[in-house]
Amino acid sequence: MVRVLVRAVASVVASALMGSIIVFLLLRLLKGDVATVILGQTATREALEELRAEMGLDASLVEQYLQWIGGVLQGDMGTSYAAEFDIAHEIWVRIPLTFTLAFSSLILSVIVALVIGTFSAIHAKNWRGTTVDILSQVGIAVPSFWLGLLMATLFAVHLGWLPAGGYVPLSEDFVRGVKSLTMPVLALAIPLSAVLVRYVRSGMLEVLDEDFIRTAQAKGLTLRRAAWRHGIRNASIPLVTVTILQLGQLLAGAVVIENVFTLPGLGRMLVVAVGGREPLSVQSLALVLMLMILTLNFLMDIAYGLLDPRIRGRGRTVLHA
Repeated sequence: MVRVLVRAVASVVASALMGSIIVFLLLRLLKGDVATVILGQTATREALEELRAEMGLDASLVEQYLQWIGGVLQGDMGTSYAAEFDIAHEIWVRIPLTFTLAFSSLILSVIVALVIGTFSAIHAKNWRGTTVDILSQVGIAVPSFWLGLLMATLFAVHLGWLPAGGYVPLSEDFVRGVKSLTMPVLALAIPLSAVLVRYVRSGMLEVLDEDFIRTAQAKGLTLRRAAWRHGIRNASIPLVTVTILQLGQLLAGAVVIENVFTLPGLGRMLVVAVGGREPLSVQSLALVLMLMILTLNFLMDIAYGLLDPRIRGRGRTVLHA
């Protein structure tokens, strides 16, 4: 087991390192210069070159990358060129909001998918199951940012139930904090739930044809009770797999939703950094987001192994070999 964990951690580190190199090089290919953004279009060539040298932008790409990644390994991501804030500290302050938004949306989506997907599978041959299928197709087709705008128009502008934007930390005022996160979480969770519902339904339909479900029914359980008591664990295996694949899209959606609702998370910081031509901030944020996705993938793989004993069996085989 230790060897498997070591290999998984090494894979995460290698993937993060490769991703950091790709992001670093892509940012250098984009047009725009932070020195010009700071000094303006009327700045002289000498002033621009002096500022670039001061910020270390006149060094070679290899030197710039090694200086940056070396600082990251020591917990120092550098200082924002224009705003002059400590990037690592700013990311650390904003991570809880982004993580809360994404994690809440993920948990809500999984719960809804398990309940609605199981319901749809049990009623697959009547109008109830058909209705769920239609609604899930609509949910998949609706972009999260458009859904967020619709909810803001309805619940904030017309009804006045929820704030249209901004964020109140849960530690300061729990009720107002929950209200400020309700629409962003729903905007992310509804499209993701629609995707996951279809996989739970498909997995549950296969499980309902298994012999152990028929045995449970023969012992007196209804189909619904047999599905919830004996089938939900097996039907959850494809759900975990698809959830892993959706993590990147969920975080990308969080970046957009944070800007729709003006939430001070990593997504809002990323958009401001891109607009200000801040390559150091952008590549540091991209690295953090990649590490979050890779870490969640690692945890989901562990959960997948716990749900499916065959995975653990293969792991033991590898260890004994």
